Order: sequence, then structure tokens, then C-alpha cells
Amino acid sequence: MVETAASAAPPVRVALIDANAAARAVVQGLLQAEGADVHAFGHGEEALLALAGDLRVDVVLVSRHLPDMGALELLRRLRQLPGGAVLPVVLITGDATESLRLSALEGGFTEVLLRAAPEQLAPHLRALLRRQVDLQRARILLVEDSPTMAAATAEALAPLGMEVEHVLRAHEALERLEQQAFDLVIVDVVLPGVLTGLGLLSAIRSRRDDLAELPVLAYTGYDERARRVEMLRRGANDYVTKPIDADELRARVSNLVRYWRLLQQVRRQHALMMRQAVTDALTGLHNRYLLDDLGPRLVRRAWRGGEPLTAMMLDLDHFKDVNDRHGHDRGDQVLQALAQRLREHVRPEDVLVRYGGEEFALLLPSLGPQVAAAHAERLRQAVAQRPLAGLALTASIGACVWQPAPTPGAAASAEEATAVLRGLLVCADRCLYRAKGAGRDRSVVEVAQGVPRA
Repeated sequence: MVETAASAAPPVRVALIDANAAARAVVQGLLQAEGADVHAFGHGEEALLALAGDLRVDVVLVSRHLPDMGALELLRRLRQLPGGAVLPVVLITGDATESLRLSALEGGFTEVLLRAAPEQLAPHLRALLRRQVDLQRARILLVEDSPTMAAATAEALAPLGMEVEHVLRAHEALERLEQQAFDLVIVDVVLPGVLTGLGLLSAIRSRRDDLAELPVLAYTGYDERARRVEMLRRGANDYVTKPIDADELRARVSNLVRYWRLLQQVRRQHALMMRQAVTDALTGLHNRYLLDDLGPRLVRRAWRGGEPLTAMMLDLDHFKDVNDRHGHDRGDQVLQALAQRLREHVRPEDVLVRYGGEEFALLLPSLGPQVAAAHAERLRQAVAQRPLAGLALTASIGACVWQPAPTPGAAASAEEATAVLRGLLVCADRCLYRAKGAGRDRSVVEVAQGVPRA
């Protein structure tokens, strides 16, 4: 069941404390433009009085110099207020020296924000608010057999705006993890049933997917060294001893959620970089680097099963004339149209890449000589029968077919597979130039004799 929730994240509540009215107005306007609920103050005492009363905020921004106290004094007193121990506090300063930044962080500020022109400051404020919104949207799976402890956890995390889903047993937690996405698991290490909290930890860490790295915070009623070591050995990222301290729990939960979000961001960036590394920016097709990666795998599969493997090279005829007469933009449009045309004539198992310039390569599993020749002709006709970006063009195609002898159980080495791939591509390229030399707008197919090698 869901103990606390905010179905839609509320606006980020910000306390802005700055003696400079003009600068305060600029920052307040930028924050409000991003949807933040801003409470602005010109003095430290009035801000502390409001925060000690009914005002609840998610983050505090304070300028270095205030008329009634320094920023460090305000921070010290703020940390003594209920809920203030884990409140993010950002120092705003015009001093860009590294020594000040390090001193402020050492003093307990969460971040240091440099005063700048609005257009330079806006992205930093936007990122600050986005991090806070991400924290509010976090989903916590609480595995706890005590209703009292579950209610205390939900109450402690309520100021963070996180959603807490509570289950009683470890096996229920495993089912939830299969069904929904969570940012953190909080688990009591002593649970009734066949699977204990420690067993749940081991089950999560032994997975073979991204959930194996999902952060886990362990609850324990025994503050013993051996118990702590066992929890950490099983894979707990952190632990809290019962009875829980609300400020401590919020701090540890916030840290683990930020870690998980950062890990996900790194994974997304890595996946994007990997896609970009093997994708041709102009046509959206894969590039030759993907061919270098997947090609040897297809070679090994063909070698092992004795199935044919065909490599094709396709090149637009007189493409230089297109660029010379119509410009490079039109030439790019032609290549994009050709890429889409080729996509329509390949199977899911085929590898189609832009090899370079106006040259495209295909690697086609299970195509013998006759089928490969017919397929090459279909591709040639597909190019010639309809204009590309409004221009009537033709293509020449060279194909090389390799029919290996079946070698069940045998496996080609990575070096052998790469050499065969290169040999197939060289053979196909040779056939392409034979097609060009014979007048263009035609296909030439050759059956490789033996094992092709570069």
C-alpha cells in the first residue's frame, strides 16, 4: 500500500535571502519562471523566524553578506531548526575564487552559486530546481513487518515529498520490483517468512539486470558490529538503527536517491554515446563501426552452421555530379532518401550501414548465390525506378557470397572472423567496381572460393 504520495510533484518551495533588492528580484524572477514557489527575505533574522514558524521550504538560497549576520551564522542557526539539518542550503556569491568555494562547502553549504547575468544564471537555477523535483518524485519501496515502524518512516519522509509503498514480506517486495520502478528499497533485515531481509538483499544483488545496483537502506534493531558488517557484505548501501532519527533518515535517503538518479543519468548518457558512436548522423543508419562489431558475430554463426553469408556494397552512380550541379544540401537529401529506400528492402536480421560518402554496405545472413543475385537486382531497381529527392539516379552493386562448410562445434576466433569479414567486403567492393566498369546501373555477384580473407 502507498503510505505517502504526491501524485504530481508540487512546486519547489524556495527561501531566497538576499539583502540586495535588485539582485533578489532577478533571482526571484528566474526561479518563478521555472515554476518555483519563492519566499524572499532581505534579512537573516526575518527568514529564520519564518522558517522556525509555519514556513516549509525545500531549498534555501542565501547571499554571502546580510545586514544582520553572515551567511555562515545563518547556516549554523538554520541547521538547529526542526528539519533544518538536511535542508539544502545554497550560497550565492560574486566571489569566484576556488578558496571561497571550498571554504563554503567545508562550512556546510550544499552548493555555491556564482552571481552572473540572468542568461548565465538561469541554467544553474533550472538545474538546481530540477534536482529537487527529481528528489520529490522518488519512489521508495519499504519492506517492514511493523505497521508502527512503517508509519514512522512515512512520516519522516513526508517533508521530502517522496512516495513510499509499503509491503510486509520480502517475497512481496520482489514481486513489486518486477512490476514497478523504484528509486530505493528500505528493508528491515529481520522479517518473518522463508525470505528474510538479508535474503532479499542477496536476491536483489544477484540479479543480472540494472536492478542489481538499486540502492538499499537496511533497518536494524541491533547496533552490533557483526550485524552491520553482514548487512554491508550482503549489499546494503547504508543502514539505520532503530528507533529511527527523522533527520538522519531523510539525509541517508536523499543521498541514496541522488546516487541512483546520478547512476541512471550516467547510464543514459553512456547509452546515447554508444548509439551516436555507431550511428551515421546524416542518414540515421548505422555506420561502419557497428559493422565491425556485428559482422564478426555473423561470420562465426555462418562458420559454425555452414550457412551462406553475403556482403554487398552499393554506390550511387555519378553522385559527384549531384553535388556539383545541385549543391551539397541536395546531395545530403539524396543520401537520406536512399537510406530510407534501402531500409524498406532489408530484413530485420540484415545489417545495413552507411560505409562512407555515397557508399552503403549490407551484410545478409542465409543468402545463397541465386537469392543474393535476385536481392541485389531488387535493390538496384528500387533505386532506379523512383527519384531520390526529386532526382533520377541509379546505383551499382557488388556482392560476394560465402558458403562455408558446416563445422558443428567449431568456433572461429575473433581474429579469424574479422579477417573473413574484411575478405568478404573486399570481394564485394571488387565486384562493385566491376559493375561500375561495365557501365554502371547493374549488379555483379561473385561466389567466394574457400574462406575469404582480407
